[in-house]
Amino acid sequence: MTAFLFREEDRLVITLEFWREEHLLNHPEDAGTVFVVEIPAEEFVGILDRIAAALDAG
Repeated sequence: MTAFLFREEDRLVITLEFWREEHLLNHPEDAGTVFVVEIPAEEFVGILDRIAAALDAG
């Protein structure tokens, strides 16, 4: 997978593209598709904080 993150004002735009042969053999419809996610930056930071806390607790 290739992923990029861009900031647009107070939002983040994350692009994802699958390129591993194993994935594309099982999901040929994903070939050449770029998936785009938009999320408020503050919400993304909250997600990262919760992940870090869970990893620290484990």
